[in-house]
Amino acid sequence: MSGKGVLGIAAGVILLIVVAYYAMPNPGKKALKGEVIAMNNVTSWRITTEVSSNGRILLKRTHAAMCPDKERIVEMGLDNISEYVRLGDDVYYRKGNMKWVKGTPGPDLFTPFPTPRPCLTNPNEPSSNPPGGAEEMKQWIEGDASDGSISKGEMGEFKGTSCREWSVRRITSRNSLGSYTACLREADDLPVYWKGVGERFSIYFDWDPSVAIEAPDMNANGMQMPTMP
Repeated sequence: MSGKGVLGIAAGVILLIVVAYYAMPNPGKKALKGEVIAMNNVTSWRITTEVSSNGRILLKRTHAAMCPDKERIVEMGLDNISEYVRLGDDVYYRKGNMKWVKGTPGPDLFTPFPTPRPCLTNPNEPSSNPPGGAEEMKQWIEGDASDGSISKGEMGEFKGTSCREWSVRRITSRNSLGSYTACLREADDLPVYWKGVGERFSIYFDWDPSVAIEAPDMNANGMQMPTMP
């Protein structure tokens, strides 16, 4: 057989290997896609976001919700506290030592970084109107699953719940988390936590908890410390 023939066969074999490799299901991408499906079925949640530096928590945001339209947020920073309550289209908020206000808060109520809002609608919009919280989160994760590099890690654990870690690397200005570790429950792919590089930015998830979300006392003293939802 000529040298050209041998090279042609070799090239064909290499091509088949490459095609077979990319045709194989990627367990990491499958896990992230399962994450989206699993979150479509939850009815309540509590999500805690922490921003740390040198092991010290600089900011903690706790966001609890009863889908599709009840939510409460408490954000505690080094020198400020912000609260938000939503019941359907009725929204209440306060910042610092202010009293509660009924209405739409300004963009400076919370620190400007996004956190997930699965299965929530937006105030004053029909539940079918996108994007809403569920659609936003779906787009985040589907983008990571399609464009990211995902590798399997070790087993992790948070508050007695074990999970499988997946390292997600994605370079895009649209992805707020960038590279991060997602730890998913192996039984249903629901996330237990997401942690950014260096663990300075972490998100912890509690699915289908019992949460009570009620309208605040509009006459409460502004100096009253909030309780976490």
